[in-house]
Amino acid sequence: MEKKKFKPKHKRNRKSKHQKKQKYSNPKKEKEITKLSQITHPVEKRIPKCENCEKKISEFYCPMCQVYYCSKCEEQMHKISVLKKHKNHLYKAPYNELTKKYQFNVCEKHNKELTLFCSTENKLICEECHDICIDEEHRIISLNKITNKISEKMEKILKEIQKEENENYLKIQKILGSKKKLKNQLKEMARLIENKSDLLKKKIEISKLKHLELLNKIKIIIDNKYVKIMIETEKKQKKINKDKFTMKNLEMLKKEGSKIQLIQESKKIIEREEAKGEDTMRIQVDLEEEEEEEEFDSKMNQENKIQLKNKNKTAYNPGNWWGAICGKKVYSRGKHEIRIRIDQFPKPGKYEYNQMNLGVVKTKDRENLIQNNRYGGIYYFRLYWDEDKKQAVISKRKKEMRKWTEKKYTKKITLKKNDILTIFLDMDKKKIYFKINETNLGVAWRDLPEKVNFFAILANQEGEEKNQISLI
Repeated sequence: MEKKKFKPKHKRNRKSKHQKKQKYSNPKKEKEITKLSQITHPVEKRIPKCENCEKKISEFYCPMCQVYYCSKCEEQMHKISVLKKHKNHLYKAPYNELTKKYQFNVCEKHNKELTLFCSTENKLICEECHDICIDEEHRIISLNKITNKISEKMEKILKEIQKEENENYLKIQKILGSKKKLKNQLKEMARLIENKSDLLKKKIEISKLKHLELLNKIKIIIDNKYVKIMIETEKKQKKINKDKFTMKNLEMLKKEGSKIQLIQESKKIIEREEAKGEDTMRIQVDLEEEEEEEEFDSKMNQENKIQLKNKNKTAYNPGNWWGAICGKKVYSRGKHEIRIRIDQFPKPGKYEYNQMNLGVVKTKDRENLIQNNRYGGIYYFRLYWDEDKKQAVISKRKKEMRKWTEKKYTKKITLKKNDILTIFLDMDKKKIYFKINETNLGVAWRDLPEKVNFFAILANQEGEEKNQISLI
């Protein structure tokens, strides 16, 4: 047996560049490789699905990635900087001509499987192409590394897409929830508008009735005034006739010279006219309304907590709790003044609270105020001592339609003994005014009820001095 000669690897596998170029520049071999009989495979006319999402039918084929893509997946994948150049090599569906010409995973020159990637030329290469690229000092990367990088970037992109989808889903849910809320709010607004429209209709009807009643009252007042004027004119005419008659008689008596007859006749005439005048005065008294003086009503006294004196003109609270009392007079028309003098308004101590409420209440609600402590339909001003400011604070309040409204007077007002508080009532215009001594506090409230009574609430007070007021 003859021994084979040992050749080192570097000498055995070593080839010159010139020999390699000669090898790949052989035109016969290239023709043999590029024959259609060697490359082509049976073509499937059916268009495959996207290999990325596996849902939609593919629209593009990338020979560099060797993957079928739909339009969305193709855009997402080729956004990556490494794969941007792949867009120049894309093939659109259908792929009949593409499959006839090429076998995608085989090198066109050497008919071998593509297993490497040349980053300088930006294409897939086989093992034989690898030797050429090394000689030309190209940068070559294995497909496994590229696929790992692409898969990592794909995972990042998919995660970002999933986050965006979740955020969009949450936003959509919020929008849907807000739409439902808006629908409910619109329904509630529609109901409120309907209710308010009904209330407005009722108010308009009530106002019409009130205006008709006012017109009737005005007619009655005008008729009464007309009768009064007629009576006064008749009186004046009678006086004029008397004067004329007496003047004529005097002239006649002067001519006759009988003074005694003149005196007797004049007396008779005066007596007759006085008898006639009494009848006219009775008619006038019946037409005119006599104004009663205001005084406190002992029946409208809350559990008799407030005591009265000076013919029910003075009220004071001797007890240890609140007390409310109403006036006798009912105010329905005309202008009126209710004058109240503060006899005692002591300053409270450290743990005491002093307060007065003076104003008007609906006539029909005064029993609820006295018996049940219900403060509906009241319009008043409140006096109380502010221990921090060391002064009396005055505020106007009212309660109507289950709501309290309050406004404080910003001016500094210090109350003293014998100060006079005046309530002005204009029942024709349904207004209430307040005044303290010479300080006018302006219009407090409008739209008063048709009939009201004066009321007062006096708070309890420890010690000898008690809250006391008098009507003057």
